[in-house]
Amino acid sequence: MTNYQPELQVTAKDIDEVKRVLSAGADAVFVGNQQFGNRVAGDFTLDQINTATIYAHEHGKKVYVLVNAIYHNNHLRDLPDYLKAVKAIGVDGIVAGDQSIFQIIQDLDLQLPLIWNPATLSTNYQTLNFWHKRGATRAALSNELRLDASIEIKAHVDCFIDIQVHGMSCIFQSKRKLLKNYYEHIDRDYDKQMARYIKEDKKTETHYPIFEDANGTHIMSTSDMMMIDHIDEILAGKIDGLKIEGILKSTEYNEQIVAIYREAIDTCLEDEATYQMKKARFKQAIYKLQPADRQLDTGFYFKEQIY
Repeated sequence: MTNYQPELQVTAKDIDEVKRVLSAGADAVFVGNQQFGNRVAGDFTLDQINTATIYAHEHGKKVYVLVNAIYHNNHLRDLPDYLKAVKAIGVDGIVAGDQSIFQIIQDLDLQLPLIWNPATLSTNYQTLNFWHKRGATRAALSNELRLDASIEIKAHVDCFIDIQVHGMSCIFQSKRKLLKNYYEHIDRDYDKQMARYIKEDKKTETHYPIFEDANGTHIMSTSDMMMIDHIDEILAGKIDGLKIEGILKSTEYNEQIVAIYREAIDTCLEDEATYQMKKARFKQAIYKLQPADRQLDTGFYFKEQIY
């Protein structure tokens, strides 16, 4: 695997986190502004994106900007200027899941590397080949895929392929402000003859993080993905990008998680036998960092998913 160098990617909520996760071993960070990006870890102004990009490039690292919101007509008024601004900053690419981005980039004649990430729709190699021929340079695969399906896709496409290896996943999104509406109605005395109720016993073992941003409500997974002891399989499949989703986690947590994955990847690339001996230690180190209310699992990578 001497010529193969996968990219360790991670989200960042602010400039301090950008610097710390890059210093810990990340090759690239994802930043964005909630006006144009879905589930950004923190709101970055254009000036802050510029600061992050300067720092990253000084250290041989990359910055990708999230422009992966679901766009309506009102977004299209400001989006072209925003894309021209991030292009002028010199970011290393944008992450998009709305087809309008392709047309806007073409209309503006912007040479911006594009990571295609339509979430649940990125599930087969023909779809990715279609978008690669139209300008996508990388593609992030759906978290609902098995690992063997992800590796099969990689073998049939010409663009770079990224997968998530750690952190929580979004399981539901609504453009509605469900939390705001809930708290507005929670104390109201409704006529029980007019209202419908759903009752369910509280499950203490499940925790669905929920947050709102400019793009609506996002419900996240009850557990965090952890693929530290499957790095050898991922690298054997020549996956190009390994992403750590750090949203709703502390900078300290993300910094240490990045360092563990950096060591695991480098060890496996250098000598897989040594990685096999060390991977139990890597896994134990993550368990020590993990919040008590967040279980760890391997997501859908080894499950049969039914849509």
